[in-house]
Amino acid sequence: MPKITVEDTVTGKTETFKIGYGGNLRQAAEARGINLYKGMNEYLNCHGMGSCGTCLIEIAPLENVDGHSIIEKLHKIGDNQKLGCRTKVYGDITIKAKLVD
Repeated sequence: MPKITVEDTVTGKTETFKIGYGGNLRQAAEARGINLYKGMNEYLNCHGMGSCGTCLIEIAPLENVDGHSIIEKLHKIGDNQKLGCRTKVYGDITIKAKLVD
């Protein structure tokens, strides 16, 4: 099972959890009470549909997640970034969360 290390850019807190191979990052984090959203975006988001872009995260290494989806390409996010709701995990990763105000 891949291990996810979440670095909260607001509080500096780090949390770690495991996810099933190919599991959705946002859903797994939410199930464990880990918030990927900054500020009011925790409540005012698209609930995993990919349209708001507020679950933006930085990921390392990118080789352990799926490639950018068409929705992520439309949002024009950076090469080392993904939307948590559009991320499937295939190996251990470290993410920086709460990037979008």
